[in-house]
Amino acid sequence: MRIVKIVEELGVGGLPNYVIQVARGLQDRGHEVLIAHGNPDPGDHLETEGLHLVHLDNLARVKGLNPDLVHVHLLSDTGVLRGLFDLDVPLVRFFHDYTSTCLRRGKRRWSGDRCQRALGASCAAFGCMIGRPAPGSVFPRLMNLPDKILERDLYREFDASIVGSSHMVRMLETNGFPSARIHKIPYFSKFADGALTPVDRSGPLPGRDRPFELLFTGQAVIGKGLEVLIESLRDLPGNWRLTVCSDGPRLPNAKKMAQEYGIIDRMEFHTWMPQSALLDYYRKSDIFVLPSIWDDPGPLVGIEALSFGAPIVGFAVGGIPDYLIDGQTGVLVRDVSAAGLRAGLIRAMDSPEKIAEMAIAAQKLVVDRHSLKDHISGVEEVYRQVDRRMGQERNRA
Repeated sequence: MRIVKIVEELGVGGLPNYVIQVARGLQDRGHEVLIAHGNPDPGDHLETEGLHLVHLDNLARVKGLNPDLVHVHLLSDTGVLRGLFDLDVPLVRFFHDYTSTCLRRGKRRWSGDRCQRALGASCAAFGCMIGRPAPGSVFPRLMNLPDKILERDLYREFDASIVGSSHMVRMLETNGFPSARIHKIPYFSKFADGALTPVDRSGPLPGRDRPFELLFTGQAVIGKGLEVLIESLRDLPGNWRLTVCSDGPRLPNAKKMAQEYGIIDRMEFHTWMPQSALLDYYRKSDIFVLPSIWDDPGPLVGIEALSFGAPIVGFAVGGIPDYLIDGQTGVLVRDVSAAGLRAGLIRAMDSPEKIAEMAIAAQKLVVDRHSLKDHISGVEEVYRQVDRRMGQERNRA
């Protein structure tokens, strides 16, 4: 099958890595996969060797790629979306985020907000018509609600929608997507094979014989909660160190906070790096901190950490509770605040002996539910279903 995956931009974050990993997995199973992207330079941090990337300055030109199936990962141009229906091939959308169901993209109107409403006319009443400035501008912009509703409605007509978490199933159903066409396929870790090798935590106890090694990886943007994490560490007792692998607009402020709180000497900052280079950081971490404060649909970094037996301390938001099982694979924090995160870290660090137990449970969960093999099989099955359905409809016609 000739599969064209569409993404507006291959940049930083979990989405580009997901697209690349799944494309490689499908390619290994004999499919011809093309990744059509709108930005000319994906960046050296992405491991794209052996993959067929096609830069289209106008994604409407996807027709020239002669696909058997189009799988959209991120696309908001309603003109291009309309044109996809003219291809007369199965159309699939993976909803990694809220871009097509929210004017503000993150279901957040103010700090601490977690909007659960469907996209619609009420968005205007709740103050969502004023958005962030466009790139290169300093002035807020008026959001185009009718066009966003059209975008959402066009996706409702796709042959299938894929999501990676229970939270996203509910989000699509709230927005009127047919339940029969929603497919939940749990996210995976690129390092799932690492979960087959039991982690050895029989050495010196963290917090007693050596520092607790805490790890954060993710974009330095408000929703990912790096600054909330720094705030939580301000008065965190015990012997600990934090490694941060991140880049983004909020990183300078996070460093400034750590400096002002007098804890920056207990931290180590690294910029973006190839995922394979993160292996050593995952392996040596005792606790992976996942401080997302928005309803993150299903951050892959958490599953990656579990692969290496690193229990998670994180908030009960979005898709995180699908794999952060309180007391088993980490500590699930329901108070979404710096104080709540601090309490969760204290709870985890007060029982260093249990870290080894949670490490075993973490790796088992990845093997049982979050392998790349199973994820690819699930995606392939969706492709087969929509291809078979379209074939039947053509025969009836």
